[in-house]
Amino acid sequence: MRLPQARATAVTACILLLIIPAFAAAAADSSPAVPLIGVAIPDILQDKSKLTYTWEDFRIAGDKATDRGNYEDAIKYYDKAEAMLVAADPGRAAGTDLELSRLEGKKAYTYAGWDGHDAESAAASKKATDLHESALDKSEASGKGCLIVTATFGSPMAGEVQLVREFRDGSIVQSYTGSRFMPGFNAWYYSFSPRVSVYINEHPQIKPFMQAFVAPTLQIVLLAQACYSFLNFNKEIATIAAILVGSALYGLVYIFPTAMAAAWVARRRGWNGGDIRSMWPAAVAWIALVLLMVAGTVFSLDLLTTLASGLFVVATIVLVAGSLTLGLSRHVGPKAGTPVQE
Repeated sequence: MRLPQARATAVTACILLLIIPAFAAAAADSSPAVPLIGVAIPDILQDKSKLTYTWEDFRIAGDKATDRGNYEDAIKYYDKAEAMLVAADPGRAAGTDLELSRLEGKKAYTYAGWDGHDAESAAASKKATDLHESALDKSEASGKGCLIVTATFGSPMAGEVQLVREFRDGSIVQSYTGSRFMPGFNAWYYSFSPRVSVYINEHPQIKPFMQAFVAPTLQIVLLAQACYSFLNFNKEIATIAAILVGSALYGLVYIFPTAMAAAWVARRRGWNGGDIRSMWPAAVAWIALVLLMVAGTVFSLDLLTTLASGLFVVATIVLVAGSLTLGLSRHVGPKAGTPVQE
């Protein structure tokens, strides 16, 4: 049975619309980087329209284009990501310069694999270095330097300092929750860190001790960063999870041993030990703070988010260290029936 003439004409037109773009792409590039059908109907088959792309989406597209060997498109994607970053932050804060530095580093790598573009690769590499130094300068000038870590390891360019700084500027502050958490954290940190850093600089003999003391913090940062990267599909969730992991580990590594030592002394003096169930007020407070922090984030309430996120850290530390201490307190010190020393 033949199709009616009008329907046959429509089908033919649709086929031509699918085929013509493919041949046009083949004529422009004898080795297209995407499958033929992908060129023919890009807006239908692609997961996400480029009209809705963020700068991170363009960065990811650039990475994929580089992996395919489509260097020209990769550079275009990286340029677009940079333009969106600068448009969103014309003043270029330290975090923005840091992201621009990373994008220029990716461009340098892409140019290096593209024959005949060695000069562009060298220029992009130099620009990446300049932007990274600019980010460091802005961070230090704004009073956001990692003072204690810098004094401990002797240089703002030390790998340990850059680890902490990049986690803060490249991850935490990129979300609303993190951008509200940091002012409260900075107010606490800079209330004592300048004096501590001055003391370390004036007494270099204590630097080995400080390096050993700070070492667990660096591992905590690495684990929190891994958690953030795993949940990076949503920056707010990733930030809250990273803060939770960091706080819990801080309580476990730094507060719990001290609390257990205090429990041992108390048991030696006649204390019978505690009950983990007595931590229920802290657990209720922790849940309430989670809800308040989420509400502050959802409704963009700056003060609420700052206060709730700061107290959330304190509550997490107390809950972790306190629960473990009370749960184990009956197993340290003198056993039942053992005379207590006066």
